[in-house]
Amino acid sequence: MKRLLTLMIPLFLASCTVQKVAYQLTSVPEEGGIRFTQLTEEDEDVAYPAIIKDEETKMLKWYAAPLLAISPDGEQIAYIGASNSFNNLYIKQIIGGRKKIQRTFNKNIMDMSFSPDGKQISFSENKGDNSDIYLINATEGSAVTQLAATNSGEVGPAFAPDGKSIFYTVQEGSRFYVWNVILETGLKTQYSEGFTPVLTPDGENLLITRNNKNTRFGEIWMINIKKGTETMLLSDPDQGFSSPAISPDGKTIACVGVTLKTENQPQNLDIYTFKIDGTRLTQLTFHGGHDVSPIWAPDGKSIFFLAQRANLKGKFNVWQMNVN
Repeated sequence: MKRLLTLMIPLFLASCTVQKVAYQLTSVPEEGGIRFTQLTEEDEDVAYPAIIKDEETKMLKWYAAPLLAISPDGEQIAYIGASNSFNNLYIKQIIGGRKKIQRTFNKNIMDMSFSPDGKQISFSENKGDNSDIYLINATEGSAVTQLAATNSGEVGPAFAPDGKSIFYTVQEGSRFYVWNVILETGLKTQYSEGFTPVLTPDGENLLITRNNKNTRFGEIWMINIKKGTETMLLSDPDQGFSSPAISPDGKTIACVGVTLKTENQPQNLDIYTFKIDGTRLTQLTFHGGHDVSPIWAPDGKSIFFLAQRANLKGKFNVWQMNVN
């Protein structure tokens, strides 16, 4: 069985209810017009983010760092697979037989990111009570370079568009901060409070998630790196959002959001999109199972994500859906 990724950081809060879910459905009527393609099978034991209910507060919490990565050429998908109680990084061909290759032989890989040239992968690994950032060759060899290691937890690496540095999240107590490390020099810089960092394609703006200090719901913010200006792009008093992923043209952001309970569906996590100026929020998925960890295909025509679909037990698999 696959196991939950260790839950150390990025949590968002929302009311939680218990309701029967028809996991066996591939899609639901509200998703009409979207073509869903399953890329992994149940026996691949795809690992998934921890999504739990706090018994004391009756709130839903989930891990928000990216659990998927796509190669720049769009031919390979990286995900985390669980085997023998260990979570490791696997790379799979999207087409042509879908052969998979295990790239790490560690214990608890938590998330990952491809470099812009596709030659390297950065990932975080949890060891005991701490997690750190590492770098490996994407295709060969077993050498691992440690990039960030402190007594705090470091997770969620994301390459800058020029490939010269990596942004990541650092946990300090109950607070989270975005840091950057320059690969050539190892110089580290703290940028902002928040987590799940990703840069716009022009490298000028940083997209992050912050928890609202009053509601504790996740909000999506944009920070101009040169000017230091901050703009809140997405916030709602009744639901939280996380895990921003920017489209290749820099115009649209995909994210995870809470979908409130209806007569036919339980409250759960779904994939949403909105424009870079914060307008036109659109819900893409409506399935009763959780949909998380969205990333864009390099051509901008589809989104890859993790979902509980098309199986009776609600197992997570890697899926692809068209958005154009």
